[in-house]
Amino acid sequence: MKEIRKVIVLGATGNVGQRVISALLKASFHVTAGGRALGSMSDLPSEAVKISVDYGSPESLKNAFHDQDAVIEAFNPNVAIFQEQIVQAAIDAGVQHLITPDFSSDTFNENVEELLIFEPKLKAQRLLESAAEKHGINWTAIITGPFFDWAIPRSIFWVNPSSKEVTVFGSGNQQVSMSAIDMVGRASVAVLQNPVAFLNRVAYFADYTVSSNELVTTLSNMDTREMWKPNEIPLSGFLQRGKELWSQDTIDGVQDRLNSPAYQILGTYGLFDESNRYGADFSKKVEEGFGITLAEFQQMLQQAIFK
Repeated sequence: MKEIRKVIVLGATGNVGQRVISALLKASFHVTAGGRALGSMSDLPSEAVKISVDYGSPESLKNAFHDQDAVIEAFNPNVAIFQEQIVQAAIDAGVQHLITPDFSSDTFNENVEELLIFEPKLKAQRLLESAAEKHGINWTAIITGPFFDWAIPRSIFWVNPSSKEVTVFGSGNQQVSMSAIDMVGRASVAVLQNPVAFLNRVAYFADYTVSSNELVTTLSNMDTREMWKPNEIPLSGFLQRGKELWSQDTIDGVQDRLNSPAYQILGTYGLFDESNRYGADFSKKVEEGFGITLAEFQQMLQQAIFK
């Protein structure tokens, strides 16, 4: 393989895309920011080339991929429905490497189809694997776990700074591998700087692995003013309720699955199932050189809580 220097990031204005672009630019890659609307990219770094891409148009995609060494799919999971067009355009344009639309929980876990929420990603991955076998394009999937430092200030994590509570689902003993959101950039750079080491496989990256009960203790030790407490929620019935809501959303034609109650319930169950059935704890699979100490994790928590 020749050295990868030119990279196009699809979904450039999203939470993942922005961090990936910043990290690639710092690592001296030549970066093209691709998205559906050129005007929405005005806040992206000036060093990045900005182009509008119609994901449903083979011609638009092929033009965007011309002379690119790699494509990073950093878009909303719903866009994965265009994977067939994206992969074919990448092959036609001579792209060497494609980083898949994962950047989340372990979509390569053998039981993950039960959760329903990753269906677009799973279909996209099967398409890509088939294309790689037939046409030789290479790929890597990046798994990071939840983004704790991004989610806490938005009140969509299980740490609530205002009430000094940690939501504890089930026993609270289930370990969850997680990352700061800039891991998406750090991991992408690691893969593209040494693509042969990550060829046609899933790669796991996480900053820290911790249980909800350990979070309660850690936060209480960090906060000298007040003890943190658990807000206990049983997990029984979560999976069934989530599936019922998902089915109803399908009947109702809900388009924004990512922000639906069904998605949140099923995603929560996937993280906290007591048997680690869906691979929320992937600490033993994390790539060498990644991971932080408890003290570093505490510092990141502190910054997230008092943003």
